[in-house]
Amino acid sequence: MKNKTLWTTLLLLCLLPAATLGVTEGVVEAAPDVEMAEIASQEVSYLPDESYYAGYGDWFPVWENAEGWVESKFDGECYHDVEQRPRMTAGESLRAEKLLSDYKAGRIAYTGESILNKMEDVIVGVYALDPADYAGEKAFVILPGPCMTDEQILAVIDAYNQLGLTFDPYALSARNCARGGGIETNRFLGEEERDRYSTLARLIEHGLLDVTAAGEIRAIQPKLDSRYFCGLPDFTIRPYRAATDEEFVAMLVDMGYHDMTGEIDHDAVEKQARRVLNALDAPLSMGLEHVFNDGGYVPVVFDVQGRQAWDSEGRRSYGAMFSWITAEGYKTYAQVMYDWETKELVSAHWANQRDWDANPGPSVMNISDEDVLSAAKDAEQMIALTNPTWHLQDEVIHNDWGACRMARTQVEEDIWLTVFVGGDDGKVHGFEIQRGDTVGALPADDMPVNG
Repeated sequence: MKNKTLWTTLLLLCLLPAATLGVTEGVVEAAPDVEMAEIASQEVSYLPDESYYAGYGDWFPVWENAEGWVESKFDGECYHDVEQRPRMTAGESLRAEKLLSDYKAGRIAYTGESILNKMEDVIVGVYALDPADYAGEKAFVILPGPCMTDEQILAVIDAYNQLGLTFDPYALSARNCARGGGIETNRFLGEEERDRYSTLARLIEHGLLDVTAAGEIRAIQPKLDSRYFCGLPDFTIRPYRAATDEEFVAMLVDMGYHDMTGEIDHDAVEKQARRVLNALDAPLSMGLEHVFNDGGYVPVVFDVQGRQAWDSEGRRSYGAMFSWITAEGYKTYAQVMYDWETKELVSAHWANQRDWDANPGPSVMNISDEDVLSAAKDAEQMIALTNPTWHLQDEVIHNDWGACRMARTQVEEDIWLTVFVGGDDGKVHGFEIQRGDTVGALPADDMPVNG
């Protein structure tokens, strides 16, 4: 289906006043009495979530040879067959014990560059911590994915010695170690922290906050040699308590956040992005997470069946990100992106986020083609599509919901709409629109660099 006016119509619809917002004008309804005892207080933990690594098993094995270690495979950009759990391998630990014994006895010494508090091009790093802020931990260790050399292990031992500590490889855990780019921070933000973090980012970018207010606070955000961390460029070490506003500001400034008022019209970008997402069934009340102007994307093309491939070189983008909670309680994230030069809409998408602890995703697909088409019909009602031609996609995609099937339809000459259908429940859990030319045959090599 090629309807030139359909997408424009959808965008205009969201500008009309809502007819049923559930509020009766001039009437004030009394709220029911709630006893304070009925409000349960929930304890917030700021410690790392060790369960993140529970399913790793032997997904990323590092095989050690008779000499004790072996280099991982290098493809020109990143190492593969790496360790990504917060630990040393069994062989590395044994070698660390021997090296520590020789180091303490004065039989060997470390003569290389100190890795204590190293902040640039990190392959191995040790970072001094205030035990009062880190639940008793005095040091945090960052280790590379490939099996470690004796020199690297000795560097860790020497850094601990500089702190007046003795390194114990068997004491490494998610509380004091990260390895190989399996995760980008020692702990994730809580909801309250996330709200403050987003607010402070917005204030900085709008030029409404004096960033010098953070004083001399140092953000522990070492920049990594990404080749040794599966492409991860940096790592953030957060305290094991609620981060202060000043600490967040220091983190944001270190990450490059700055006054953007001379570079981009935040309100105009937000307004434009909201119109697009509202047409994709996003709520009017969704919260703004972030307006960005330094994103990037690789253009895509489609064939007549809606199959997708990457095309040409990467381009700069700008846009906005949003979030909301659905009526079913799902946290939902959304992004709208525009081309920096042409100002054309590049893509817009949202997806429900599964509570993986309460509802883990399926290991296999439990839905049929008919289920996907049925969900696509539901989508037609959600975003007012008229007689679309749906193309089922063979591949399975993994997004915030987990494993999903896709149905795709062309809504304009160069705009395709995708519906994401949960592989476990057959329901719509997200939408995406993408701009891309329709071609007779997809490029043979469709994977972008770092894809």
